[in-house]
Amino acid sequence: MVKSVEMWLLDAKPSASGVILSLYSESDRRVVEKKLDIPFRGFLRARNPESVARELVDVGLAERAWVEEWYSPPYYLELEKLVVFEVRSLSTLKQVLREGSRKGLEPVNTFPHPLVDSLYTRGLRPMTKVSVGESVEPLEWDPTHRDPELDTLRVYVDGGRYVLEVAQGLEYFDRVKDLASRISSSRYHVGVVSGEVYFRLVEEEPSVSSSAHSWIIGEPHTASEYFEWSRLSYTPLSLMSNTSIGRVLTTVEALEARSRRYFTRRSTRRAESFRSLDELLLYDRGGVVYQPSPGLYWSVCQIDFRSLYPSIMVKYNVSGETVNAPVCSTQLELDWVPHRVCLDREGIVPSSIRRILWLKKLYEDLYRSTGLKVYDSRRKACKWVLVASFGYLGYRNSLFGSISAHEVVTSSSRYVVTLAKKTAERLGYTVVHALVDSVFVSEVPSERACSELSEEIASATSFETKVEAYYTWLYIPKKTGDSRGASNRYLGRLSSGEVKVKGLLCVRRDTPQIVKKAQLEAVAELARSSNQLEMLTAVARATEVIERYIAKVSSGSLEIGELLIHRGSPHRRSSYVRPPSYATSGGGPPFILYASRLGLREHRSEFKNDVDTQYYIKLLRKILGELPSRDDVVNSKYS
Repeated sequence: MVKSVEMWLLDAKPSASGVILSLYSESDRRVVEKKLDIPFRGFLRARNPESVARELVDVGLAERAWVEEWYSPPYYLELEKLVVFEVRSLSTLKQVLREGSRKGLEPVNTFPHPLVDSLYTRGLRPMTKVSVGESVEPLEWDPTHRDPELDTLRVYVDGGRYVLEVAQGLEYFDRVKDLASRISSSRYHVGVVSGEVYFRLVEEEPSVSSSAHSWIIGEPHTASEYFEWSRLSYTPLSLMSNTSIGRVLTTVEALEARSRRYFTRRSTRRAESFRSLDELLLYDRGGVVYQPSPGLYWSVCQIDFRSLYPSIMVKYNVSGETVNAPVCSTQLELDWVPHRVCLDREGIVPSSIRRILWLKKLYEDLYRSTGLKVYDSRRKACKWVLVASFGYLGYRNSLFGSISAHEVVTSSSRYVVTLAKKTAERLGYTVVHALVDSVFVSEVPSERACSELSEEIASATSFETKVEAYYTWLYIPKKTGDSRGASNRYLGRLSSGEVKVKGLLCVRRDTPQIVKKAQLEAVAELARSSNQLEMLTAVARATEVIERYIAKVSSGSLEIGELLIHRGSPHRRSSYVRPPSYATSGGGPPFILYASRLGLREHRSEFKNDVDTQYYIKLLRKILGELPSRDDVVNSKYS
C-alpha cells in the first residue's frame, strides 16, 4: 500500500498512452513525473450511432464506445444521440476522428483540447493540490489558498531594455546574449516570456529552453495570472502558450456545456431576423461614450459600475441560446431592446461567468485585507476574462454568443448609464462625462457626498457601484486637431494628492522615455495645486518643465535610451511561428525603434548620430495640448 502525499499538479502532457503529470513537492522543491492511465474521449454524430459505436470497438479503434443523449445547438432544446468513445492516446483520437470525417460522420465537442477534457473529467485542476499515491486524486481547491512556492521568471521589455523578474527582484539587460547567459545559469519551475524574446534567447543560447520546466510563451502577464487561468479552465501550463484570454473564457464555457450535456459544433450560427436600417442604427451600437466638453472641472466624483457588462449578462440571463429562443415558457422582455430572453434555464454564459464575478470580488477583498500581490494578480486574471466575456458574446465564431445577445447587453448598459446620469442630475449635479461603465459628476462637495451619490445610483439602477475616484480637479483635453473633448483621455488630482492619468502620452507604451519623463514631471507640478490660484502658478511651472526638455533635445545632449520607441508585435498569432527578421535581428529587444532623419529605424546597441530631434520636439509640444492651459484655469467653474 503506497502512502498518499499532497503535491501540486504543476503541468500535464499527453503521452503515447495516457497522460504524464508533472507533480511539484514543496518540501524539497522538486518536480516529479507520474504517468496516469487517463483515456481521451471523442464524440461523433452519426445516423446510426449504435452501429458506429459497436464498429469502433469491433475493429479495435476504440477501447470503449457507447451512445449518449446530448442537447443539440444552437438553442439546446432537443436531445440527440451521440457516439462517445475512449482511446488511450491523442494520436489515436485524431486518427478515429479523421477516419470518421472521411466516412461522413461529424466530429463534435472538438473544443476544448482533449487533454483539458480528460483532466476535467477526472476533476484534476491544474495548479491545485492533489493526493498522490498509487493513483492521483483531486483535492478540493480553496481560492483563498496561496500559490505554490515556485522559482519563476518573467521576461519583458521596458524602456528599450530587457527586464528579468525573479524572486530576488528586477535585473536589466541591454543585450540578448547577456540575458540568455543569465537565464541559462539557473533553473526555474516556470518561465513567462513573449514569443519574439523567447526565439531570440533560444537562438542565442539553446540551453535556455531547458532552464524552466514549463515555459509559457505569450503576453508578459505574471505567473500568478497564468496560474489562475489554468485553474479556471483546467488548461495545463503546457497548453497556455499563445492562449488568448478569449480562449480561456470559451474553455470555461465549453466545460460548463459539457456538464449539461450540451454538445458543440465547429460553427454554431444563430440566425437573426430581418431588421430595418433604423433598427440597426438604434440597437447595433456599443456602450455609452459621451462627447465631453474639454476643460478643467473641480470636485469631480467618478462612479463606476462593478463589472457592468458581465453583471448584465448574469442578471438578465444573456447567452446565445437564451436570446430569442424559439421555444420558451418564461420570457424576459426589456423595454429598451427588441429581443426576448428565455428564463427557463440559466444560460451557459451567465452560468460560466457568475463564479468568476464572485472570485474577482473575493480576490479584491483578500488583497485589500492582506496586501498580498498574489490576490491582486488573480483579481486581474478574473477581470480580463470578464472583459473578454462581452467581446466574445458578439464574436461571429463564438460557441455561445450571438449578435442579438450582444445587443441586449449594449442596449442595457446604455439604459443603465443614462439612468445613472438622470439620477445625478435629479440631485442637482452635473455629469461632465460618461464612458462605458463610468460616470463623472462635477461640483460634488465632498467624498462623503460622492459615496452617497454612488449609493443613490446603485439603488436607482439595481446594479452595484463603487466610488472609483474623487478628484480635487479633473482635466479633459481636446481631441487632436479638434475642438471637442477627448472621450478616452483625462488627468486628475485625487483628494489624496496622487494623480490619475488615462490615455495621455506618458502612460502609452510606445512613447519615448524622454517624453514620458517630461510629462510626468509636468504633471507632478500640477498635482501640487488644490485650488484655482495654485493651479495658475502650477500651469506656468509645468510649461517651464516642457520647455526645458525641448531645449535639452535641441542641444543634442541625449542618451539613446531616452529616445527609444517600443512598438508591439504587429499582430497576434494563434500559434507561435518564427517572428519576422525585424524582430529577431540585433542584440537588443525586439520592436524597439528610434526616430532618424530617414524615418523610424530599428535600434541596435550603438549610439545614433542621425537622430531626428524635430520628431521628439514635436511630441514634447504635443504634451502641452494634453495639459491644462492658463485659459482653462481662468474659465473653469471653481467654488
